[in-house]
Amino acid sequence: MRIIHFLMVAVVALTAMPAAAATITPEGEAAAAIGTKWLTLLDEQKYEESWKLAGSMFREQVSEEQWLGALKASRGPLGGLVSRKATRVDFTTTLRGAPDGEYCIIHYTTELKAKTITERLTLVKEDGAWQVSAYAIH
Repeated sequence: MRIIHFLMVAVVALTAMPAAAATITPEGEAAAAIGTKWLTLLDEQKYEESWKLAGSMFREQVSEEQWLGALKASRGPLGGLVSRKATRVDFTTTLRGAPDGEYCIIHYTTELKAKTITERLTLVKEDGAWQVSAYAIH
């Protein structure tokens, strides 16, 4: 639980941004599709694979053991996926506490069997490709 709290605090600290536009741009849709593909690993409880496919920034902050424990305790009990929709996509080149780079913060409204949650996924461009750098459940 502590690691999920850490991830949530890190994401909140890193995502102070201007208000999002009412619609998601094609670039935002493309980034959200990458994020959704990664989130599918969580839906399928492929937690080890999700850690391995996350970006280096993510893996440097959270050990695989911490990640597996946090997801089993917090995400697993919420049940299977009913629906997920990207509701907001923000792009920025600066995040508080992180090096300058290309970042994309995606908010999803996610209905799970146990409850509806907001998932916030932060992607960073590494070697020209979007990679997961943070995940939080609200």
